[in-house]
Amino acid sequence: MKSIFLIPVFFLAFVSLFAGTTASMNANSNPDEPTFQDFLAQFPKASLPYTFSAEELQAQFEQHGAQPKTKRLAWEYYQFLPMLEESARFSRMPVYPEAIAAFETKEYHAVVYNTGRNFTKNMKSYHIAVFDKAGRHLATHFVAGVNATSLTAATIDETLHATVQAFQINWAKDYQENGREGNSIASITPAGKQIIELTSGGMVEHVNWAYVPGDSSNNNTTADAK
Repeated sequence: MKSIFLIPVFFLAFVSLFAGTTASMNANSNPDEPTFQDFLAQFPKASLPYTFSAEELQAQFEQHGAQPKTKRLAWEYYQFLPMLEESARFSRMPVYPEAIAAFETKEYHAVVYNTGRNFTKNMKSYHIAVFDKAGRHLATHFVAGVNATSLTAATIDETLHATVQAFQINWAKDYQENGREGNSIASITPAGKQIIELTSGGMVEHVNWAYVPGDSSNNNTTADAK
């Protein structure tokens, strides 16, 4: 009789334990899922204003040989950058986003990353994603970068506005005919300037160069180019 009485007692204890475990799992359905704070921790902390100078970008593009390693963002953090996968559609090469910097203001968090691609380490495309304090994504903008035809420098200020200056790259030899090997940048010519409010507007993250050769309708250049 004693053993028969113990069976429902153990059964009830098991049910109670199972219910408690289930409630715990419901409270945190996936404890391995990264949090927004985990995401921010992937980026080196930096202060504002933050500048991508023309000299720095040109040096990055002209640099040969080994380059300093930059922390690449692991795939599980892509979910915090909702338009990141859009970048991959513009090239067959996989995207390797590099975590560059994180900023915090009174109202916002922001991160800067380079949408890197394999075999194009010298070509940079820096984007900034802005979030409110609850971690909700507000906007993503291209702010700086360099490729074979153009260079875009920028300074991000304390109010999360970016002053962007575009330049045309002038090669010593025609780039289309001679390529980069044995060639060099002779000069860069200012091509357009603008100020971007980074906390709103941009939701598309694809490379959007401020200077586009031969495109007079480009809205990203302005009449104050000097």
